[in-house]
Amino acid sequence: MMPGDEMLPNEPETISVFLDDNTEPLSVYRPPATFNLDTTKITDGEHVLRIEAVDSVGNVGIRRVPFIVENGPGITVTGLRPGSRVRGTVELNVNAFGSNEPFDPVRAESAGPVPVWTWVFFVIVVGWAGWYGMEYFKTPPEFARTPTYAANPALAAANAPATVTSAQTPAAVGRNAAAGSKNVAGFDYATLGAQVYSQNCQACHGADGAGVPSTFPALVNDPVVNGKDADMHIRIVLHGLSGKVISGVRYSAQMPAFGSQLTDAQIAAVIDHERTSWGNNGPTVTPDEVRANH
Repeated sequence: MMPGDEMLPNEPETISVFLDDNTEPLSVYRPPATFNLDTTKITDGEHVLRIEAVDSVGNVGIRRVPFIVENGPGITVTGLRPGSRVRGTVELNVNAFGSNEPFDPVRAESAGPVPVWTWVFFVIVVGWAGWYGMEYFKTPPEFARTPTYAANPALAAANAPATVTSAQTPAAVGRNAAAGSKNVAGFDYATLGAQVYSQNCQACHGADGAGVPSTFPALVNDPVVNGKDADMHIRIVLHGLSGKVISGVRYSAQMPAFGSQLTDAQIAAVIDHERTSWGNNGPTVTPDEVRANH
């Protein structure tokens, strides 16, 4: 090469298009060229388009382009995945879809597991729904005073029974079935006591006063309920109780204090209801006796 001469790059002379490993080209062009690939003449599946360019001195440039042909029906297989290790008899479900279906048959496989994020989202939604229901929906009266619900201040406030005023208390005198019961004008524990018991006590002690073994003590034949001195009975309802041993059995559940939730008339009425129900025969009490034990 003489000084001052410039080396010019060799220009491509031809472009040949090959399919897969075929040695005969589909077409040969002089660059630049436009090439139409008719996939209807190619079998479905994976293929490689190989383009070779040759310059004026014989240098060859090669580029490979993998592609997949899907002109025929799409096929789904359920029960066997690529690379699976199987033994014995394997039951498979196979199906085929027209090539004009509006979805990809490969993505229609149904044997794949539900994604983990779907389960996580489901658990979060269910947990939130449970919390929302307990926090904002009113508790049924028969459960409102159980230890589970009473531990939630918001629920306790929402489900607190309405204060009964003297105007709401029936004027009739209650029945005097119990020994030593007191006849107090204007106080009818028979009606009010049953109502307060069903709303605040029945969920734990039962409609029949039988309680729950080792959890909530029975009121039937209880020595405190039938005792001639009712002060202990009054104080338990006013201030609550936990861990009490009765007849050698320790009861684990905590009884909430009702002194700030019920009126003296309501407490006297429910105590009298317990003392004159289910065969109990304890002396009844008055609202004044409840007031004296605060």
